[in-house]
Amino acid sequence: MPVPTCIRILLLLVAATTLPSCGTTRSVNPELDQKLPPRILWAWERKEDLRFLDPKRFGVAFLAQTLKLNTSNVSLVPRRQPLEVAPGSFMIAVTRIETDKRKEARPILDADQRRRMIELIKQTLELPDVKAIQIDFDAGVSERRFYRDLMNSLRSELPADIPLTMTALASWCAGDNWFSDLPVDEAIPMAFVMGADSERVKEFLAKGNDWREPLCRGSYGFAVDEPIDAPLKSGRRIYFFKSSAWVEEDLARLK
Repeated sequence: MPVPTCIRILLLLVAATTLPSCGTTRSVNPELDQKLPPRILWAWERKEDLRFLDPKRFGVAFLAQTLKLNTSNVSLVPRRQPLEVAPGSFMIAVTRIETDKRKEARPILDADQRRRMIELIKQTLELPDVKAIQIDFDAGVSERRFYRDLMNSLRSELPADIPLTMTALASWCAGDNWFSDLPVDEAIPMAFVMGADSERVKEFLAKGNDWREPLCRGSYGFAVDEPIDAPLKSGRRIYFFKSSAWVEEDLARLK
């Protein structure tokens, strides 16, 4: 029996740093334009009063919880800081995932941990006005298979009308297509705090290039404290991050 092409590629690239996807390449869900506001603020773990936002123009992606993985454990760190928004705001519950990097405490990433995580993520739908779920996980190469299994299982258990999105390192969107087949409605390229990839990604965008990963071609993620001078593709959602609490005067900076 002939060996499928994708399997042959995997066998040839066993020493590679990333595993190519053998699944169907996905693109941004076009229905998101009717569901999500064009501008979304990330509200991280701090006291936030966002009642000055116009719900017709802005949504809020708020850190709802952090799940910390070590050995066989999943530790829940819920949001502890108050968050106030205008009535009718479109709320996206963000779950941040962090794995212990110490050799003796590295998570085993098994089915039990995945099941526990899915239950905790689903519970964020019970928070007020939550209409979408977002996962924030800077998965290392050895963690990507687990991440894929997690997202496939999570999508199958979420209501069909609930958008599932993910954050993505800008370097992933510029060339590392390991997540092309994940069942998400979009991946938001985080073009900030890019570390060693910063200059390369900034140059990539400054030349007018578009993200190579199709799932990344529906939005941009920027930090108001780290502006990027680059031509942007029109008609895309923009997520904004700020390392301190948002104030109404920040809205002028978003332009």
